[in-house]
Amino acid sequence: MPERCESRTSALLSGRWTGPLIGTAILIAVLLVAVVLTTNYASAADRNIMLGFLINLTVVIGLQTFAGNAGVMSFGHVGLMALGAYTAALVTTDAAIKEFSIPRAPEFLQTMSIGWVPGAVIAVAVTALIAFVVGIPIVRLSGASAAVATLGLLVIVFVALSNYDQLTRGAKAFYGAPEYTTLYTALACVSIALLAARLFRESRTGLSLRSSRQDILAARASGVHVARSRLAAWTLSAALVGLGGALYAGFIPSLTPKDFYFDLTFIVVTMVIVGGSSTSAAVVGAAIVTVLTELLRRVEGGFAFGPIDIGDAPGLSTIGVGLLIILTMVLRPQGLLGRWEVDDLMLRVRKRFASRAR
Repeated sequence: MPERCESRTSALLSGRWTGPLIGTAILIAVLLVAVVLTTNYASAADRNIMLGFLINLTVVIGLQTFAGNAGVMSFGHVGLMALGAYTAALVTTDAAIKEFSIPRAPEFLQTMSIGWVPGAVIAVAVTALIAFVVGIPIVRLSGASAAVATLGLLVIVFVALSNYDQLTRGAKAFYGAPEYTTLYTALACVSIALLAARLFRESRTGLSLRSSRQDILAARASGVHVARSRLAAWTLSAALVGLGGALYAGFIPSLTPKDFYFDLTFIVVTMVIVGGSSTSAAVVGAAIVTVLTELLRRVEGGFAFGPIDIGDAPGLSTIGVGLLIILTMVLRPQGLLGRWEVDDLMLRVRKRFASRAR
């Protein structure tokens, strides 16, 4: 057994994994610098924006793990995020608050009140388990039928949360979860998500799944079990999205089902489309959409441009994101980074400089 573990460790540090680990380290380092600068120099409002970005980024990385590798877009991952958020809130909220807010809940939930780390672990496990069960039929679909099926999952989760008064308080706000999510907590979770997503992408299952994205018939003829590979990606992506939901529950003091519906789905899917199909692209897409949305939101109340005075423009941020999707699909349908990772781009630049030096 020690020899087997040692061989796996050496394989992890071999040339095949060096690039992915370096690329992931670079992304984490960039995010760390951004968090440090935000913590030390930004206002409280800007710190909340950065925190929201990191939470959304965790969800985008989760969605990218499935959509980017399988080539199948999912509109249901925000529903899985809702499951993670409500699960984390249920197990971390103080028992005295739950006795008043959800008096008809099962007794073990009424008395349970644990810390955020075990609460997040439970949220991830519950989300992954539910996703595994519902994913068995979904992963056998492709194209528009798969997208519609995941949209149905989003609607089902929304309706269930909106009507399950015994646990979620229905359409009313579920409150009482401790505010444990900080910038560094979110950064740690993003780092875990980046590492897990990149290692899966470069694993045998991930490579097999990416081959099916290019030509599913050729992949099956080569011995790739497409449904099994998709199910692995779907389950892992759900776990990462559930982690994002747990972060959200520790950031927003009250949860409502409408927080996890079409508006957030629109933003998350846009981040994936704009960035591309790689793990690094998830970071780029999330950053661009967050910056654009925030800039447009700040001018929705009106602004002056020289002698021109622009009045209120409600909905400008949503229009801007919609235009961004259109421009991306027209000018670069594969996304800004496409399938390239940071380390892939660094290697290309290095080879180009080497060829010029010759």
